[in-house]
Amino acid sequence: MALRQLVIVRPSLQGTYASKSIQVWVDDQAAVGPWVSTLVARLGYPLVDSYGSPLPYCLRLASDGRILPTRGRFADIDFPSGSSFSIEPVKLEELQLEAKGSKGSRTTPVSVADMRLSRRSLISVLASFSFLGLGSGMTTSFAQHLLSRRPPMKTPAKVSVQTPATVSAPITLRTVFDQHQQTVRTLTWSPDGRLLASGGNDSKLFVWNVDGAVLYQHQFFAHVRSLAWSPDGAQLLAAVANVVFFFDAHTGKLLAEDGVHHTTSITSLGWTQETVPRAISAGTDKMAIVWDAQLHQPQEIFRGHTSPIETLATLSTTVATASDGGVTRVWSALSGQEMHGYYFQNARPLRAAAFSSQGILAVSGDDGTIALWGDGRTCQRQVPAAFGVQCLDGAIHLRKHAHPVRALAFSLDGRWLASGGDDKQLIIWSIQTMKPLLVQPKQEPLTALAWSSSGNLLGGASGQHVTLWHIQI
Repeated sequence: MALRQLVIVRPSLQGTYASKSIQVWVDDQAAVGPWVSTLVARLGYPLVDSYGSPLPYCLRLASDGRILPTRGRFADIDFPSGSSFSIEPVKLEELQLEAKGSKGSRTTPVSVADMRLSRRSLISVLASFSFLGLGSGMTTSFAQHLLSRRPPMKTPAKVSVQTPATVSAPITLRTVFDQHQQTVRTLTWSPDGRLLASGGNDSKLFVWNVDGAVLYQHQFFAHVRSLAWSPDGAQLLAAVANVVFFFDAHTGKLLAEDGVHHTTSITSLGWTQETVPRAISAGTDKMAIVWDAQLHQPQEIFRGHTSPIETLATLSTTVATASDGGVTRVWSALSGQEMHGYYFQNARPLRAAAFSSQGILAVSGDDGTIALWGDGRTCQRQVPAAFGVQCLDGAIHLRKHAHPVRALAFSLDGRWLASGGDDKQLIIWSIQTMKPLLVQPKQEPLTALAWSSSGNLLGGASGQHVTLWHIQI
């Protein structure tokens, strides 16, 4: 996917250009007409004239005054990324000229009605724009308003000019990081929210800032499966095959590595949150190891699982590990002992787990259902079962994903839960209502999600890209 940046210069009410401009990104495969229509609605331009007829718009290139044709795709138009444009209503004679240019001898005028978006077109446009962060600010109610509008009645009565309502933007694009060559598998923020680390199937680790500038990188011998930034900001963990790497997070210098204690692939990493944090690693060898972060040696080894461990989550010194067999075990990083009986929903593999700051434990996997326990550190009802003691406390189930969920992330304050997976949907849930606040389709499956410490930036890995969104909900 090729992206180009457009700088949209908006005129003031007096007709002069405002000092501020808007920067947006466009996929070269996007259709020009629908893209412009969505941009116009997103920015609050009038959508109809005084008689209720649709108002078509075009993009005018500031450098040479050229008007971009509304037919075709951006890939067919030559202009450099970063070019400035103005948005202008399309005049009838310009539509006629465009029709002649695109159809050769055609002289039939293009009617304004031709610029309307069908229901299918609008849904397609919203889906494509939400991947880039553009148009994602359209609320559901606004989209429903556009889809449900009836054709205006023909009447001689005068109609006042509509003033467009301000359209809120709950999620907007901040940055697209595109340095990876293959699928990104893992993502983690620095504690101060200034830097990110990402790794993937290209065997690369990048550390970069929120503007996408790379500070340093490492090339490994295999896929980077998991990353974790220490809560004190000093160290960065990387899992490659069965090796744990400890890096100085500021300089990228290798502090230590261990490829002895895990015998198969490491799937997940984490840290305890305490004065002297401990590192945690877990893998398909069914083990989870607690590491001394200063000596880089194992302190405890948890062997409670009978199936490969796929993911882990931490809260203070509590660790939750979830397995390929559908079992989630909660244990102490200090003692290596289980705190209560295991959770079990079904035998399908679990792929993602997360703790909120209030202790809510979220777990999900191949069945697409997210299970939530009010406080994952405690259990009220336990019984002997096939794999030890089982906790029977009921969970709240969130059902919106149609395919396996591979990423879960709570915001720092615990108010929101972000989820994503193979159905190519990013969903942000309200923990207060247990309902989706936002559902956004993506072009590729989501493989990792992570919130910044500020709580208003969400990072998501999809395909070869990492996208940062600014959240306002």
